Amino acid sequence: MDAAVMDYEAVEAWRAQPFDRPHKGLPADVSTVDDLVGRRVPLDGFLPPVAVLDRPALAANLDWYADYCALHGLDFAPHVKTTMAPQLAAAQARRGAWGFTVATVAQARVLRAFGARRVLIANEVVDPASVDWLAAEQEHAEVACWVDSVAGVTRLAGRSVPVYVELGRTGGRTGARGIDAAVEVARAVAATPGPRLAGVAGYEGTYGHSRSGEDLRTVRSYLRDLVKLATVVDAPIVTAGGSAYPDLVAEELVTLPVGVRKVLRSGAYVAHDHGHYAQLSPFPLEPAIRVWGVVVSTPEPGLALLNAGKRDVAHDLALPVPLTVLHDDAYHPARRLAVTELNDQHAYLADPDGEVEVGDWVALGISHPCTTFDKWAVLPLVDERGLVVDAVRTLF
Repeated sequence: MDAAVMDYEAVEAWRAQPFDRPHKGLPADVSTVDDLVGRRVPLDGFLPPVAVLDRPALAANLDWYADYCALHGLDFAPHVKTTMAPQLAAAQARRGAWGFTVATVAQARVLRAFGARRVLIANEVVDPASVDWLAAEQEHAEVACWVDSVAGVTRLAGRSVPVYVELGRTGGRTGARGIDAAVEVARAVAATPGPRLAGVAGYEGTYGHSRSGEDLRTVRSYLRDLVKLATVVDAPIVTAGGSAYPDLVAEELVTLPVGVRKVLRSGAYVAHDHGHYAQLSPFPLEPAIRVWGVVVSTPEPGLALLNAGKRDVAHDLALPVPLTVLHDDAYHPARRLAVTELNDQHAYLADPDGEVEVGDWVALGISHPCTTFDKWAVLPLVDERGLVVDAVRTLF
């Protein structure tokens, strides 16, 4: 993706805007991103809890995916719903992203505000207001959506919008249930004035939950069906791919005829994690996000309470993982600490060895970046010394 497809000046202007309100975690005496630069996280005035991004890890992950896609002949439309951070979308664009993926029209509107010229809405668009917006945007950009039923195609009748027929399977999420049903949807597109077939789409992540042989076989089988569907309907583009099985997507889509564009849509890879994706990703990615909290209470032996909870860290896939203890200005690896439960604003920390005291900071690794980013409007970006070099702003 070149500069004409993403408005980098708009992204930089957004980054440089003064904060319109206090943001959790940030020092009370800052009003701009530049005010944060040079401060040490978490000690230089940061208010717990505070989420931070590690610049070296973030850059390594971005580079890895860009290189992988180039090596395997894949175009890349990263799923921006993970971060909803225009700065990170711009970083992906600079590394050659072909387009961007989102889950909703609201998310697509954010990207369009920053000049994104090719957006895939990896979902059906059927309500009147969203359909109106989608149709109106075609004058300025290519904004496509999925369709998985004749009823969904009918909702777009008379609107000149690109659509991708989504393939699903019984027990999955959305998507036409099987190749035959998906072919019927493609025929409905051809027979309906307005929508045009841009390609076929799938999401393999709902068909596997591990790297077990059985799950890998199921995912491969689904991807092979997607390739068959593309061949049957003569699709110019095939797109798939989350952050769990991108290697299988690359291996299976290579069988497509020459000239068919292959588009990977991974999103969570940007920050990776210490839990869900750490177990599933086939790539040597680095966790790039952590959340610092402070021990506010040690009410009984073996128990400590952090002032970071469900409002601050992901908890939908697994509990956060204690990584580091900051005590008296010295950092120590967490040894036997474990988060056992989360309340809205507290983490229950099992501490059998008495590793922490009231006032200590504890860094938590997270499981599932998608439901961590959405809890933070501003995340300081730190270097290998823990000094702020920038900040990433989100728009959820």
